[in-house]
Amino acid sequence: MKKRFWRNLIAASLIIGCLTAVSVAEILNGRPRAVMAGVPGRGAATLIIDPGHGGADGGAVSVTGTYESTLNLDIALRARALAGLFGINCVMTRETQDIEYPEDAATIRAKKVADTHGRAELVNSIENAVLISIHQNKYTTSGPSGCQVFYAPTEGSPELAQRIQDTLRQLSEKNGRGAVQIGRDVYILNHVSCPAVLVECGFVSNYAEAALLETPEYRLKLAALIIGSYVGGLS
Repeated sequence: MKKRFWRNLIAASLIIGCLTAVSVAEILNGRPRAVMAGVPGRGAATLIIDPGHGGADGGAVSVTGTYESTLNLDIALRARALAGLFGINCVMTRETQDIEYPEDAATIRAKKVADTHGRAELVNSIENAVLISIHQNKYTTSGPSGCQVFYAPTEGSPELAQRIQDTLRQLSEKNGRGAVQIGRDVYILNHVSCPAVLVECGFVSNYAEAALLETPEYRLKLAALIIGSYVGGLS
């Protein structure tokens, strides 16, 4: 367990260290660019990065007034840029805040359902895929904080989720809780056939955590630790 944890952390540290070799401003602005040809024995799987919500569905609203969809997309774009450092093939379920909906999706609910189903279909259409979905948490009070990683009922999902959960502990001891299987009400993780996890990066209802999520540096750390956990688990 300790060996695996340190491998994940080293991978994340290497990612941070590599930032001096590329355009830091480019990554901080969420502009992805692959800068390495690849790592031998790695990158065979396609990493699908899913920024939760978007379009007509802004998701949760933070105490600072920022929509979850904005934070999710920013972290996801940074994650894709960092994955490029290791030559990992990535696919994004969305790259902007705009989403095209079917003509018959007239209500926000219908648009959300169509989008969610479309994302699951995209994931299932890609051979040898791994899904990491980026989200933010919210509670009725400002007390709860910390990251939480959920996993799908598919082979390889619990292990990936726990690696990410363990590595995110570097941000806060409150992230030391165990990864848990997702509930039946979360569609995408229950309708994909590949290893899949959902990372709740923080509570936007917590004032301190919401303030951190507003900073590019913290969002970059989240992206680095998530991708470092993924890279650390590749054989």
